[in-house]
Amino acid sequence: MRKHMTKKLLGLMLAMAAISGAAQAVPNRTTAPLITSGALPDTPAAHVDPNNAASPFSGVVSINIRYDGLSYICSGALVGKRQVVSAGHCVDTNGKGSLIDLNKPGNDVRVVFNASSTPGDPGRAVVTASKVQMNPNYAGFGNCPAGVSGFCVNDDLAVITLGQDAPASAKIYKLAGQQLQANTRIIMAGYGTSGDGIKGYTISPDFRVKRTGQNVVDLFDADDEQGFNGPNEVWYADFDGNGHDTFCEWGLACSAQLPNDRESGIGGGDSGGPSFIEQSGELLLIATNTFGGTPDGIISGAFGTYFGGIVLHSYLDYLVGATGGAVQVVPEPASIVVFALGLLALASMRRRVRQR
Repeated sequence: MRKHMTKKLLGLMLAMAAISGAAQAVPNRTTAPLITSGALPDTPAAHVDPNNAASPFSGVVSINIRYDGLSYICSGALVGKRQVVSAGHCVDTNGKGSLIDLNKPGNDVRVVFNASSTPGDPGRAVVTASKVQMNPNYAGFGNCPAGVSGFCVNDDLAVITLGQDAPASAKIYKLAGQQLQANTRIIMAGYGTSGDGIKGYTISPDFRVKRTGQNVVDLFDADDEQGFNGPNEVWYADFDGNGHDTFCEWGLACSAQLPNDRESGIGGGDSGGPSFIEQSGELLLIATNTFGGTPDGIISGAFGTYFGGIVLHSYLDYLVGATGGAVQVVPEPASIVVFALGLLALASMRRRVRQR
């Protein structure tokens, strides 16, 4: 299935655009994957987050990357007091894995917080990065390791270290310790291009306007360094609606379609933004959003488009190291149960020892 999927998508894949105004930094064809809405009565406005400390998305940030006189927007998630996870291609200056040089005059990476909507509030701080890291296996969007053929979107991760602590009102997200599975409902957030499932992209990205939406994971690509074997590193989903279920039509995967006011896609500027799962009432970061594509005959951003990103489970060791241990990983529920049973058995053994 994975080989079939890779062939089907080859040539259609597009980087999640880093956008400044209406300009989109995308290769060749049309598109730029967003948090889009469904069809009326759902609208992009209905997906806008209130930007306050009480919001579960108060730690979802926009990112302004500036180099060579250009300015771009991406999204990210706060995972420590000074650490933000985003996409590697957001801080790649030549499309070949060249990390932005923060020491070069005119270059900087600024993280924009929206944990408040009140001008002047500390929750709206703009904090300049003191350090930026890119996953060492990332060699540019679409570039595969030596000896591996195809179009690789793996390893597209970056960790941004802030020059000062994030606002106290911004939520710090924990990472899910379990592997992302097909048919899982994910909750996405970002600052990218928006629109709806009928007209496609109609609204430009904004550093202060955050949208949220949901989808269901369809399928995966495995480790490109292992010739697409081993653990899953890349996830895919399609934007279902108006009679379109792209991956099902292609014979790849037929997952559930969410209600019209929840089913969403992503767009340019959502690159690096988070995908969450809910566990015990808490949002856990399980993936990032990094790319999208448009099949022939489909309007960019409309129903029938597809998108995806990076599965973080395969990169937990990298993220722990790159954040200096700041990121917290929540064990998968089964592990918690086993641990609890272990404690129970230990307590029982102690009681028996005492009885003797």
